[in-house]
Amino acid sequence: MSVPLYRVPNSPNVALQPDITPGKCWAFKGRQGYMMIKLAQAVLVEGFSVEHLPKKLSLNNDLSSAPNKFVVRGITRPGQEDPHIFGEFAYSDTGDSLQYFPVKKRSKIAYEIVELDIQSNHGHIDYTCLYRIRVHGQPPKLS
Repeated sequence: MSVPLYRVPNSPNVALQPDITPGKCWAFKGRQGYMMIKLAQAVLVEGFSVEHLPKKLSLNNDLSSAPNKFVVRGITRPGQEDPHIFGEFAYSDTGDSLQYFPVKKRSKIAYEIVELDIQSNHGHIDYTCLYRIRVHGQPPKLS
């Protein structure tokens, strides 16, 4: 007789925490997913860091669940029809586990909400796993 194991999935908030313990990721079904990040304050966005489990800590050196192509947008409110697109990026499964991506299209608007749209992973058919996302920027200068 076998007993099925059930694991409560991690919430997307886990991708905002400084922990890359194996399995401590935001895993979502399939290859595509998105999350909205509400920052502590509006910032002029300069770049993003994406982190996945280092290859040496992964089972069989497999990083197929790591995000691959993704788009990052700045929005002023949920459901906004014309968000600012900071750029399209690709996380390398052969690079460092922590990768920095400078924005490709800067904005003069400070954003408090950033949307991460993961469009593909590195080949895992069942799920994608995001260990950490960071938004880098500066508060706007007061005039």
